[in-house]
Amino acid sequence: MTVLLAALVTIGIPFLAVSALLRFSERLQDRQELARERQIELTDAIHWELGAVAAPVVRHRLFGGWRVSMAIPLDRVGEVGAVVRLTAKLFRNGGESLEIVLRPAVRSAQSLVADPPAPRSTPRQLAA
Repeated sequence: MTVLLAALVTIGIPFLAVSALLRFSERLQDRQELARERQIELTDAIHWELGAVAAPVVRHRLFGGWRVSMAIPLDRVGEVGAVVRLTAKLFRNGGESLEIVLRPAVRSAQSLVADPPAPRSTPRQLAA
């Protein structure tokens, strides 16, 4: 009887381990999918209200809560406030903590239009 019980436990342990790993993998995929859905929802809300001002990256933190990071022109106070308001409004319903990380955008589209880059010189122009 003891030998039979030991054999069943020995055979059952690998099945339990694989089952636990599959469940863990499924939970990770569900968390990634939820973060992707929230990122799309936030991006759509920002683009609907303000246009293509920022492209947020949404991550679900390890111990709960959300982290939203985005590059945005910080000199436009009105747009920054609107983006933060939309982000807080969207993530308020979950009841989890929210961390918003704003990075200064390298160059905005308007600054590229107002200050176009200098034309590149070709080798013929340099030789002349």
